[in-house]
Amino acid sequence: MKLKAKDDEKHCEECGKPLFGRTDKRFCNDTCRNTYNRQKAAREAVKAHENLPEIFRAIKKNYEILQTYGLHKLRKDEFVYIETNALLDKGFNFKFFTSQYMDNKGTRYNCCFELGWEENPADNCFLGWFPRQAIL
Repeated sequence: MKLKAKDDEKHCEECGKPLFGRTDKRFCNDTCRNTYNRQKAAREAVKAHENLPEIFRAIKKNYEILQTYGLHKLRKDEFVYIETNALLDKGFNFKFFTSQYMDNKGTRYNCCFELGWEENPADNCFLGWFPRQAIL
């Protein structure tokens, strides 16, 4: 039960009891402070996880689209050249990926697991297969 304090005195942010002592005090004791922080962390955790199913769906869809190009059959340094619009038409979303890979030339590739694409595709996109140990 939270108490209501007078307007001119400070009160505990958790239970509402009047505070005495330091001017920057926010809680009356450790129990109130811990309770407040645990509840705050729980609220933030719920907010952080609300979009996870949507994110997982987007990553899965990207992976399934990349699989249709037979990238597993390529050797490590081979790439498939695809128009960016062709990927977009299939519902590919370039914002969602699981990791990144950088080749010897400094070109960065975004990956959905072991399948990837060039990080900044313009009109055309290079798709490839990246061995597990190469992924950052």
